[in-house]
Formats: sequence, C-alpha cells, structure tokens
Amino acid sequence: MIDKSAAGQRRPLFTRASKYLSPAGRAKAGGDWCEVLELSEEAVALVLGDVAGHGQAVAEKMERMRASLLQAIRNDGVPSAVLAAGNEVVSEWRDETLVTAIVAIVDRSRCTLTFANAGHPPPLLIGRSEHAFLVHSPADLPLGVFSRYQAADYVIALPVDALLVLYTDGITEHDRDPLIGEDELVEAARFAYARPDLHAAQTIATRILSRRRGHDDAAALALRTLEAEAS
Repeated sequence: MIDKSAAGQRRPLFTRASKYLSPAGRAKAGGDWCEVLELSEEAVALVLGDVAGHGQAVAEKMERMRASLLQAIRNDGVPSAVLAAGNEVVSEWRDETLVTAIVAIVDRSRCTLTFANAGHPPPLLIGRSEHAFLVHSPADLPLGVFSRYQAADYVIALPVDALLVLYTDGITEHDRDPLIGEDELVEAARFAYARPDLHAAQTIATRILSRRRGHDDAAALALRTLEAEAS
C-alpha cells in the first residue's frame, strides 16, 4: 500500500471534484461512464471507463461494469484489484467486448494519487506552469483481453494547487487525431485551471466538444487540489 512517508510533513489536501457525461452517456445510449466516490474523510475514488461500441446492449454492459467497479472499490480500495474484478465480469460475457477503465484513489491525508489503468488514455496533471500526462510504459491491457489479468498500481505524490483530469477517448480522439486531441485537452484544462470558480470537468469538455462534428459519447472527471487550512 501507500508509504506514509511519501507525504512528508505536508498538510492534508482539500479536494474538489467534478464530472462530465455527454448527452449520449446521460441517456444511457453509450459505453462511457464516470463516478466520484467518497470513501472516507481521507480518501476519494475516481473511476472512469468505456465499453467499446454503441447501442442498448453496450449501455447495459456499461451499467453492469460501472456497478461492479463501484462495489469492488467499496470492498477493496486497491485500484489494480478493482480492475481485476471488472476483468472477471468482462470474461463472463464470453464475447469480444473490450473495456478500458481507470481507477484512481486520492489520499488527502498522505497527499498521494494511486491509480491503475487498463488500456485507457493517461491522466493529465496540470500545475501553474507545467503539465504532465501520467503515462507508464508498456501500457496495461484493456479488460477482456485475458481471463486472468491484473494491472499495475502506480503511486505519485500529488501536488498542491493542481488539476487532475481523467477522460475517455471521446474527449481526445473526436477528430481521429489523438495528438491534436491531447493539445486541445491541455489548452482546455489550463483554461479551467485558471478559473477555479467554474465547473472544471464541464468547462473542459465543452471547450473541446463544441468544435467537433461527431456524436461519440464522452466522459471526463476533474479534481482540484488545494492545501487544507491549518486546524
């Protein structure tokens, strides 16, 4: 698990999370979903994923996957174990369905982010003057490729006054060019970062998707970190 010394003597973080789901997702007509789950006073979970395809059958699978991951988070709380539980569900379908998903746990008392990524676009971390995509190589596989599979867990120290963004490929690949999509994401996230009074996830998605022609479903989560006031 997380090494408590990683946080040093820093004060606990205060976090503010927001989420965006496209109209297709809200109508349960697509495979994208996202959730924010408060686990305790110290920890908050972020989960976001995408069942490949469109239509009612995909939406039903998405609902089952969403429920399974949320239950696994409550039962375990280790991101890789949560994704392993989701992989078991996909394996039970016995078809060629693939699911990408990312599970992240923010520990506010230790100022850490622990995440596991099953074939999903990498999280984006925005600071005052810098940004980074949290890419690990080689990338872990989507759910459903192998019946017995577990992604790796990654732990980073989470900076104060940063914006963490999780998103589905409907955000960055709407023009079928992921490099342009990543540039657009960084620009939109910087816009949201500079305006902390706005709904960050909604702001990011709206700035990007207002330019597109397609109708793919999309989801995004944004979490802002601030230093908690001394008690």
